[in-house]
Amino acid sequence: MSDLQAVADRVEIEALRGEFTDAVMMRDYDRFASLFTEDGAWRIMGGPRVYTVAELIRAYLRAVGGRRPILPIRMPGRAARAVREGANLAPEHAVGKRTWEEFLAERVPA
Repeated sequence: MSDLQAVADRVEIEALRGEFTDAVMMRDYDRFASLFTEDGAWRIMGGPRVYTVAELIRAYLRAVGGRRPILPIRMPGRAARAVREGANLAPEHAVGKRTWEEFLAERVPA
């Protein structure tokens, strides 16, 4: 891979990260879910467990009492492929102790 290609890949990954952040900040969970593939995984803040995106969204919806269909969408491009392949994960650096479910229990009003 050339240096130019590596830079282009990094820019694309950062743009996707910005999309994730914006969707969460706007509480647009349908948009957030659409940025992942069914087999996509995301480590929550270096936590002790890797979740699929569907698991994260289902747990969130349970916590807030919401119901929405979760449709698998395969995202194109190198950045999406990198996420599918786990490039965003660092299980060897799982320093967090709190699970996603524990985080939701603390943050989402009952």
